[in-house]
Amino acid sequence: MQEPFGQRGRLAAGVVLLAILAGLVLWAGAVPSDLMTSGHPDEVEVTPNREAYVGEQVAIGGRVVDTEPVVIATRASGYGRFTLANADEELQNSDMALERGDRVTAFGTLEDESTLVVDRTTVGNASGTAYMLFVSFVGGLWVVSRFVRDWRFDRGQLAFVRRDGPLSLRDVIPGTRGDASGGDRGA
Repeated sequence: MQEPFGQRGRLAAGVVLLAILAGLVLWAGAVPSDLMTSGHPDEVEVTPNREAYVGEQVAIGGRVVDTEPVVIATRASGYGRFTLANADEELQNSDMALERGDRVTAFGTLEDESTLVVDRTTVGNASGTAYMLFVSFVGGLWVVSRFVRDWRFDRGQLAFVRRDGPLSLRDVIPGTRGDASGGDRGA
């Protein structure tokens, strides 16, 4: 089967895609603000200077150290404790009440130097993230193995082409090929 645009068409398509990628990278770098930030002060800014943020909306993240009332610590040492008013009622991504050790992010108004009246609370699930990464890694390995098994690079065409038959481990590992001569079994 002959390609409709030939070798030059494939090269031109590659150059166009690389130019688009470079343009998107430059465009992302030219965006005036970080799209991942909320625009509200977070625990890094609020914890050392709490009195300056009283009455303002803030986003504070930390680990739950007490549940009645819900208290979080913004630092691993336990420093930077905030009481979260309405944290369980405003919990968005879990049906269960908060427990000690949960990683939470709370958004709301800082009522005084140690109390946050919560508008929205989310729980970060470390085991869910680990599961997602593991499944993605296994899926990526599966895709790569299928590609290597069913495709090969043809230097004459400078393209990946489908193999006549799937590649097996016997084809890759020396000495495991089941040929008619018996291989290296001895005489």
